[in-house]
Amino acid sequence: MQEGRTFIDQMGRMYRLKEPEPLSEPPSNLMVARNSRPWRAYLRMLGTVIPAFFLMYVLLFLVIGIVYLEPIAVFLSGLCSAPLIALIFRLHRPRLVHVRLLTPDEGGSQAHALPEGGSLRTPMRTQMSRYLVRDDSVLDLPPTRQLWLLFGLVVSVLVGLLLLILQDFQAGLAELGIVLFLLLAIPTWIVGFSLPVLAWWGTSDRLLGIPTRRRDAEAWLMAGMASAFPAFLFNSLLAPELIPFEPDHWAFEFSLLAVGAPLCEEIFKAMAVALFLPYIKGPKHGFQVGFTVGLGFALIENFQYIGVSLLGGPFAASFTILVRGIGSIPGHAVWTAVAGTAIGWMATDRELKARLSWKAKSVAISAIDIAEGVGIDTDGDGDLSGFDGSRPTLEEAISQASQEDEEDPQPWVIVGKDPALAREPEFGSQEFHFTYGDNQVMRASTGIKTPKSVSAAVTLSIAGHAFWNGSSFLSYYLPDAYGMGGSATVVIQFTWTAFLVSSVLLIARGLIKGVNSLE
Repeated sequence: MQEGRTFIDQMGRMYRLKEPEPLSEPPSNLMVARNSRPWRAYLRMLGTVIPAFFLMYVLLFLVIGIVYLEPIAVFLSGLCSAPLIALIFRLHRPRLVHVRLLTPDEGGSQAHALPEGGSLRTPMRTQMSRYLVRDDSVLDLPPTRQLWLLFGLVVSVLVGLLLLILQDFQAGLAELGIVLFLLLAIPTWIVGFSLPVLAWWGTSDRLLGIPTRRRDAEAWLMAGMASAFPAFLFNSLLAPELIPFEPDHWAFEFSLLAVGAPLCEEIFKAMAVALFLPYIKGPKHGFQVGFTVGLGFALIENFQYIGVSLLGGPFAASFTILVRGIGSIPGHAVWTAVAGTAIGWMATDRELKARLSWKAKSVAISAIDIAEGVGIDTDGDGDLSGFDGSRPTLEEAISQASQEDEEDPQPWVIVGKDPALAREPEFGSQEFHFTYGDNQVMRASTGIKTPKSVSAAVTLSIAGHAFWNGSSFLSYYLPDAYGMGGSATVVIQFTWTAFLVSSVLLIARGLIKGVNSLE
């Protein structure tokens, strides 16, 4: 009898329990279909940003405690940060899919043991194969039209509550408006800070048309959230010390908004994009990564701004949600996308990417070796021998990248008037030529083109951010300083804000059109 688990019944008969089919390597062409759950991405986004926001403040107190040598503050901050970090990691832990593939086979069986217990019966003889594969589901977001309609509904509700509150108190409508606003404050906060980000995420994904894995897109979004932490530290601790004005002077706030914030935020966001350089395929992909990183940064920032705006009532909340939803959020995304496009151009250097990929893999291999050296089976192979895969040298990695570059097929070409150029392709050649009428067809370069140099692109991003922040500050400071009155100040501020929002939307449209024309 074959080895395996056995049991004997009351009649003395012995039975052998079938063992589950062992796991095997999945085939390269395996594709797994998943049910569409577009709103799950929204819930995961909320589940990440809320603890991330509080973690940012907890870590701020941790840094302050370290700087000022306050052990109690360090201990309490570390204690409070642990569950927040654990929650974020649990939410974004790598997901594996257990695939059971049954194929008709006359030499197979009609009963297959399952590892969790029980068995699976089939009406015909089949052969079972079991695989563990990473969840590579594509990014699945709700329809953008639904998102923008919901966003408009939120703003409309706030405007309606404002109109109720402005009514005569004797009619009782003002009290009703206040009560409704208080009841809807928390839902409005949650939807107001997050829904526009999801809407812009879906809009950019649709306009760019790049199939994206969900885990990749969420990693970019989380990198944007993470970049907000060093920027927050710089703006809170370092920038005020570097500005050569007194805190009560108008130039202090102007310098903080127009110089300090754009400088550190755009640099840290660009650094977050650069983390994905080994995986970025080109300028269009770099634009997508940068845009998503910018959305992640705006998500953290929105959480605070819109929460504070609720203290000012429906007017402040509706104005803040509207301006940030259609202006500040795409602004952050666009400025980071400019840097991301330049990083994408850098990624076209295969040798550079090979060096970075090799370095990243070397660090990962070293981490596995260290972990298994202390008794942790990191790679799950059942032994503690360290990393068991290939360990290519830097020269081998560069050589392999060069070979892949040489093996790339030639693109299809549309030939113009000269029929002599439309020769028949040689047997085995990857070339393809096609004569299209008598006119030469050329793809026009459209949209806005951004610098290919990373330093120039980051400088341009800083300049755009500085112009938004600085001019917004001056739009309400200068009218008030020159005594133009409250009404004139409001009109000027609203007019300038409308100009800024329109400019950002036009620039975003031009940039997306420009990167789409690259491929």
